[in-house]
Amino acid sequence: MFSAIYHFFYRQIFFKKMNSPLGIFLFSVFSLMLSYVIVVGSYKFGPLLTGVLLEGILFLICMISPLTGFYVTAFLSLFIFFPERLFGTYLPLSVAIEFLILGIYIGMLIQGRRFPGENMPFYRMPSSISMLVFLVFILIEAFNPNMKSLIGWLFYLRRYIEFLIIYYLGYKLLDNPAKIQYFIRFWILLGLFNALYTCKQQWFGLFPFEQRWLRDDQHLYALYFQGGTFRKFGFLSDPAANGIWMASMAVFCLILALGEKIKGWRRFLYGCALVMWLATQYTGTRTATLVALGGGFFYALMTLNQRRTLYFLLVGTIVFLFMLFGPIDNSTINRFRSSFRGKTEESMLIRDINRHSIQPYIFEHPMGGGLATSSSEGLAYNPGHRLAGFPPDSGFLKLAIETGWIGYAIALIYYFILICQGVHGYFRASDPQIRLYILAITGAILIFVLAQYSQVSIGQFPGIFFFYPSAALVIRLLVMDREQKANENHHNNLTA
Repeated sequence: MFSAIYHFFYRQIFFKKMNSPLGIFLFSVFSLMLSYVIVVGSYKFGPLLTGVLLEGILFLICMISPLTGFYVTAFLSLFIFFPERLFGTYLPLSVAIEFLILGIYIGMLIQGRRFPGENMPFYRMPSSISMLVFLVFILIEAFNPNMKSLIGWLFYLRRYIEFLIIYYLGYKLLDNPAKIQYFIRFWILLGLFNALYTCKQQWFGLFPFEQRWLRDDQHLYALYFQGGTFRKFGFLSDPAANGIWMASMAVFCLILALGEKIKGWRRFLYGCALVMWLATQYTGTRTATLVALGGGFFYALMTLNQRRTLYFLLVGTIVFLFMLFGPIDNSTINRFRSSFRGKTEESMLIRDINRHSIQPYIFEHPMGGGLATSSSEGLAYNPGHRLAGFPPDSGFLKLAIETGWIGYAIALIYYFILICQGVHGYFRASDPQIRLYILAITGAILIFVLAQYSQVSIGQFPGIFFFYPSAALVIRLLVMDREQKANENHHNNLTA
């Protein structure tokens, strides 16, 4: 029954383009409903009903073609904060994105091929096992006596299952070299698009609706306007999220460029890395600057025996010293230089004070205060809790206070395994292109992990559509490399 329904809608949407009696009927009914609702109710119902229809169409597309749905959803996730700034009204677009993720997963299950042992390499990898272990720990957290409400726990559980689904989709959907290459180029272009928009905000100023959005919230205005200029946020939720994602993509493009053999594509990647690095600086996020340098250092360690690495270190050192000590005085360069002043910065001193003040609580609560109990989430789901309203300002600290040192240890083990898996895969793989992809992906993932020290960097849109599929992509690349070795050995045995 499900198969017949699936093929029916597939023909209607992709072959007939809804140019059929069914399509005419559905659009006629929708037009009448829209007219009636606007006349009888409010003009706001029109856009709302249109949005519901579009969401339904996208959901069907996700079910019928999961790979297409994945890219459509990832692209739309970049803009979920844009309508709020444009119209000045909060729209729950993140819920719509989660609904589309569910559609992709259902579609993949409906048309998925079932081969014995097909997913075993995925399930056996340490990163997959550690994610499932943390899922079990989250389920146990439901019995944490320190939580005052299960609503926040359900919210966290839903989000984590969403991450697991995206991780699994990355492995299942990106199952051949052509799809992997398309995935990489998609994220390069999407990152470049956001970087160019960030540069536009710096060079030509913010749009009037963006300025109005900031002025409506004085606290937000003070947070974004620093050093005589606005910190640029691009299409993302805030400057910090924008800076970290841009730093990750800059390192990703740079590593790919350093290993690329085609001259034209290599120059394009260098240009992308430069624009993304500029966007990183325009966000005014010190963490992004530091972790980007950490990503460059990681690449140098992994490829220290290669000549191009020596050139990279030489040029990188010269550029770094010039930016640090050169005769340039502007807000962007000054913000960059402030990243290396350490504890003389007031923001870092405040974070250190908060971190030290909460450490006794972490030691006294092995399972933490409970999920979604700190920051604004705590005020919403667990008002009156000891952690409600406490600003962790760090993904690691948020894990430690909400899940305790037990959950924090599990999360750290997962991140450690994720990086080690990439390092091991890089040295284990024999195909040069696969080695390059694994190295670039691991470097980009490392940026997010390092940024967790001072920001909540993992778990935001659109980064989750890059982080988790990339982690699964390392597994897929290792499987492909192993299959290539097996085929070559089989061919050599036949010709021997």
